[in-house]
Amino acid sequence: MLDLGMIIRNGLWILGLAVLLAVWSYARYSAIRQGVRTRQMMSEFRYAFPADVGLLLFVAGMALTEPRSWARILWLILGSAIIIHMVMSIAIRRHTDAKEQEDPRG
Repeated sequence: MLDLGMIIRNGLWILGLAVLLAVWSYARYSAIRQGVRTRQMMSEFRYAFPADVGLLLFVAGMALTEPRSWARILWLILGSAIIIHMVMSIAIRRHTDAKEQEDPRG
């Protein structure tokens, strides 16, 4: 018999890796077309935020499948750091957008 909970828990980290691969692939494609490094594209918000979501899905899946308590705590700490990074990225983006609206010349 299939364990639906196990499928969902393992599906999270697989989905997270799929999202990361898709984001990196598209950033790589865009970087080649624009003649810049992939790292530069990945630092842009439109690629960094989905990459953070993929990382968060991966970490959540790993935390849910981990049987050891101390390792689960480490995964949760890493997940918390990713969430903090996401919130900071959103705040910086909003601040930058508001600044550009005030002074369109930059």
